[in-house]
Amino acid sequence: MNSADAPRGPPMAASLRHEPPRSELGLSQQFVARDLQCHSREELVLDPVSDNVLVEKYTLDHLHIATAREIYDEPVSLALQVLMGLAFIWWWMFWFLQPIQTARNWLRKADAHISQDFLGTRGSTWLLQVLPFMIIAFLSYFAIVLKGKIRPSTRDVSADQKPKVSIWSQPIILKSPLGMLTLADIVFLLVNVFVIAFYFIKMSVDRSKTIDNAKPKKGDHSKGAQKLENIGVYLGKAALIPFALLWIPVSRGSPFLRVTGVPFERAVKYHTWLGLMCVWILVAHGLVFFAYFPSIHHTSELWRWQHKGIAFFPGIIALAAGLVMLVTALEKVRRNHFNLFFLTHHLYLVFLLFFLFHCVSQMVYVVTPILLFFLDRFIRLVQSRKPVDILSTKVLPSGAIELKFAKPGNLEYNALSFMYVLAPSISKFEWHPFSVASSPLDGTNQICIYIKPLGTYTKDVHDALIDTKHHKEAGKLKCPFGFKLQLEGPYGDESNFYLQYNSLILVAGGIGVTPFLAILKDVLHRHKLQQENLPTSIHLIFCVRNQKDLCLLDTINPSEILPNYEDLVQIRIHAFVTSKVDLIKDEELSSSEAIVPYQHYNYTYMNEPSKQYTGPPLAAVREMSILAGAGDNKWVAATFFATMIGYIVIFGIINVTGSYAKLTNYNRALLYCVVLFLSVVGCGGPVLMLWAHFQKRKSPQSNSQVLANSFPPSPDKYSKSSEGDIELRSSEHTSWEGEVSLGKRPDWKGNLS
Repeated sequence: MNSADAPRGPPMAASLRHEPPRSELGLSQQFVARDLQCHSREELVLDPVSDNVLVEKYTLDHLHIATAREIYDEPVSLALQVLMGLAFIWWWMFWFLQPIQTARNWLRKADAHISQDFLGTRGSTWLLQVLPFMIIAFLSYFAIVLKGKIRPSTRDVSADQKPKVSIWSQPIILKSPLGMLTLADIVFLLVNVFVIAFYFIKMSVDRSKTIDNAKPKKGDHSKGAQKLENIGVYLGKAALIPFALLWIPVSRGSPFLRVTGVPFERAVKYHTWLGLMCVWILVAHGLVFFAYFPSIHHTSELWRWQHKGIAFFPGIIALAAGLVMLVTALEKVRRNHFNLFFLTHHLYLVFLLFFLFHCVSQMVYVVTPILLFFLDRFIRLVQSRKPVDILSTKVLPSGAIELKFAKPGNLEYNALSFMYVLAPSISKFEWHPFSVASSPLDGTNQICIYIKPLGTYTKDVHDALIDTKHHKEAGKLKCPFGFKLQLEGPYGDESNFYLQYNSLILVAGGIGVTPFLAILKDVLHRHKLQQENLPTSIHLIFCVRNQKDLCLLDTINPSEILPNYEDLVQIRIHAFVTSKVDLIKDEELSSSEAIVPYQHYNYTYMNEPSKQYTGPPLAAVREMSILAGAGDNKWVAATFFATMIGYIVIFGIINVTGSYAKLTNYNRALLYCVVLFLSVVGCGGPVLMLWAHFQKRKSPQSNSQVLANSFPPSPDKYSKSSEGDIELRSSEHTSWEGEVSLGKRPDWKGNLS
């Protein structure tokens, strides 16, 4: 986690290595004992050369206490993870116990001792299906906080010591219809398939035996029809297992994902698999009943909306919505027609609504994940409603667009974070994810992203940036196309796992180098802060089609971040310009010299100026909202707790009054929707308002000054175009160590051996 989670103490008077005080490094009053390069009380208290007091006794004691607390953080975090694992097993046990007669008898006895009037369902179902997810979600926030405070284990940088690799993340199957599968993926699939199959087969077989042994009664359907009906019922019940779980991976700020260390972008595949399982089981469920009703000569029942019990026609509508989502989510359709996929996937609202109309009594099995999902959507909606000003925009020689916007000083993010961005003047519906190219240690209160005009949307953004003739006012440049960004995030991996390794090999192509720019900045800043156990060797293999694309590397000047950085970390750039056509055309490629040192490579477009646009005055800049789903854990946990308590109380009051049971299934479903809305918006909303209020009070008042200090000198010294609407800045070639290979592709075996 970021250093803001570290214990605080008085600022240091001077550093032990006679470097500037840490306050000059941008992290005053944010350090822990392990960051100090000393081993005795005497060294901490007195500098032997200058006789300056380095750390007062109060500070030393404070830091020692903080380190001692960390000793307890790790076992407490482990205990929380064990409790969450047990709660998840507790949830699974319901589906194991239900098919077993002895277990069913035990559950019935438990139901007799638990009042159903307030819960609105059997007590055992509530305890085994609703409560476990609530416990896991609530404990997750505590585990996430502790996870950020735990001191990383000391890495052995010995050449003989191989880094520890988690067996769960190792690829087991490289090629399959589902893509590359790790051990964790395989276990996840096997457990779900086994539980679904066990529940369905065991329940269906046992029920069939009961039907065979029962004596026929007057008015009963044939035994074959009864068996067919039960097969359909248990298929529908089995579909509830993946249906409950599929909401978790698509909650971008999900506490389940954050505590397990699975980033949202990697968790989407689990949603896909669970969605496939759910829809195909429901297809089988529907086909069985399409066969059942004609067999008992009641085909018309399929198209009726029954007022009591199960309503079949809403189930057909829900199934149709699920099939449309399934077809448009197929890889070929999704890749070639993403907007179609995106729009049709909003049919999940139709699916959920008609699922409620179909069988509202089954909502108890899935209510907690659904509440978490809608709470996440609500937080995202609140965050993204705030318009955000662009601080500056730069169009690089390659055509890539650099966008910078302000963030609150107390908003934390990680180097591998990404943001969802909406430009309303381009599209009011298209949210696009972009990797963050800045480091949280920059100390600028800015977030930077890069956009390459490759698709329709990004080309529209680029064209709007270039066309600035209609965006001049009183001779001053304004940020083009007069739009305010809307942002969601940041999201992404919170582990900073790349810091665990002594050597890093980064492989990127084109605009895909963006997250690695953030890693390079982050490592340099951490070396500047004298943190321990950092990478000391970084190799970046960067492949581009055209030489203009190399300008992305020139957006970082490592010497500005850390003078003489080569003494602490070796960074080598291995750039490959693969297209020979442009190189020959520009006379860059000769048969005698295909590899040149990076710092001496002067390509044709090096001196082509970038186009710079400035935003509104810094004092008037509107920064992004701090209300993020993966933001302040205490406030997010409080919002979740208020939502859950609100749901239990509101639904309980409705049950106690007795009015809920008297309603038709249609009205019960609508009332359930009202309960969900009141729980999320009515109970979670006020907590979000308090969060925004207190964070605004805590936010540094001098943010505009921090932003002003982070900008380069006034652009007035740079020349403007003849039309006066574009500022031109000369491109600077960064002196990275490394080489540029012209007209070649990487030799992977040679480079990675």
